Amino acid sequence: MAHFNKIINVTENRSWVAIILGVLFSFLVWKITTFEFRYALAITGAVLFLSLAMVFVYYLDEFLVYAFVFIIPFSIFGKWMFAIEVAVPARGISIGLPELMLLLAYFLWFCQIFVTKKEPLPKLNKVDALIFLLIFSQLISMFGAPNKQLALFDIIYNIKYILIYFFIVHKIKRKYLSLIIALFLLAIAIESPIAFYERLTGNVGIASAKGNVQSEDFANQGKVPGVENEIRGSGTTIDPHSLGLYYSMILPISFVFMMSGFLRPFKRVLIALIFMLGVGGLIITFSRSGWLSFASSTILALSVIFLKWKEGRSLIILMALILAGMPFIPKAFQIIDLKLFNAPEGLMETRYDMVSSALNIWKQNIFFGYGPGNYIEAITDPSIRILGHDGAMSERPIHNAYLWLVAEKGIFGFVSFYGIIFLAVRRCFKLINSNDRLIRILALAILCGLVGYLLDGLTNMMFREATPYAQLWVFLGISMALHRMQEKGEGEAFQ
Repeated sequence: MAHFNKIINVTENRSWVAIILGVLFSFLVWKITTFEFRYALAITGAVLFLSLAMVFVYYLDEFLVYAFVFIIPFSIFGKWMFAIEVAVPARGISIGLPELMLLLAYFLWFCQIFVTKKEPLPKLNKVDALIFLLIFSQLISMFGAPNKQLALFDIIYNIKYILIYFFIVHKIKRKYLSLIIALFLLAIAIESPIAFYERLTGNVGIASAKGNVQSEDFANQGKVPGVENEIRGSGTTIDPHSLGLYYSMILPISFVFMMSGFLRPFKRVLIALIFMLGVGGLIITFSRSGWLSFASSTILALSVIFLKWKEGRSLIILMALILAGMPFIPKAFQIIDLKLFNAPEGLMETRYDMVSSALNIWKQNIFFGYGPGNYIEAITDPSIRILGHDGAMSERPIHNAYLWLVAEKGIFGFVSFYGIIFLAVRRCFKLINSNDRLIRILALAILCGLVGYLLDGLTNMMFREATPYAQLWVFLGISMALHRMQEKGEGEAFQ
């Protein structure tokens, strides 16, 4: 934080006055026009972002790294261009703050390389080869896709997050890590109150409705067998299962840092409160896959902390956490019992039928798949045998990320995508032996988050929804950057 305070001190008070006046002016413009309030927020956000960018012009790389991390919870906010009314993550081309930031980031990077020549061309590595294979396989797959427009949208969608990854992996420095961790914790603190508000009031879908209370997405939630009458929190994500996946990825950040013995007591207590808030938010998503994947990654984290790092004193924190949560445990168990052990009859048979359908789709093109973003098209294709248990859910997509991906993108797309993730997992696993405390702890947290993503994908189809997908690529970027920091011996005190 001392580094961040130094940045703040270089700015003059009149710069902050200009920022505040710019924000107030944007609200004045909104009042004069007839735009809805959500557009006022978008305009204000843009003015604020540009103003801050001008203030921190000499620290713009650093500012953009922080900004890419900060906006992860708000990834679904944007205006769809050329949109098609179909339930896929990339149903059009989204134009929002992340896209504008990408333009600024790469324009700045271009100038640094070719105009001012302050930076060399970035070096490529093994991961980049897998990324190129992923893009190439999707381009080949697009030629055979029935709906080439959806295929193109899907490719653009992936390229956007790959560009964010590429910027982060080359621009992030070790001195940025403390604030990045704080931003991950802030994301939990943002999501959980929204989820609790939705649970208590029934005003679900705040994010998917983009703040428009007149939208059909507002206060309207899809029915899930067994919990039809339960109100489930979705936070700033598209639906509760997306939020459950997102929690399973970011909660390990709070858990690992809470359990580590290197933080001051006050910080550990604060992180523990955030962790408890996040666990509560995860429970009210009613997401089985989110619960089980987070539980599994937590066991992994505890194994490393107790068995490898020999942090036996952290057991006291764990016991204190359980005692603090005792008043809420009965209600939590009631929710978990309802979802885990009272599933409707025939549900598993339906899931097995979905597996058969996904395999039938994949058989259309084993190497390059049916086409990026075209799974929904495939289940309505009369030439493909789509099974359904007694006719139920026969047109529902597979609840498995692995089969969905291989059906759409084939063997090449599957191997390249999961190859990137497994390479990041492998590097994080090696980094938990690092002598650098911060790198070691963060590597374990990201490792657990990636494991949570992989496990959740076994029974969840939300693996490419905007918020968890953005978190995935940011985690991949940081994990590769940590590997580079370790090799170069970057280090400083961590408290």
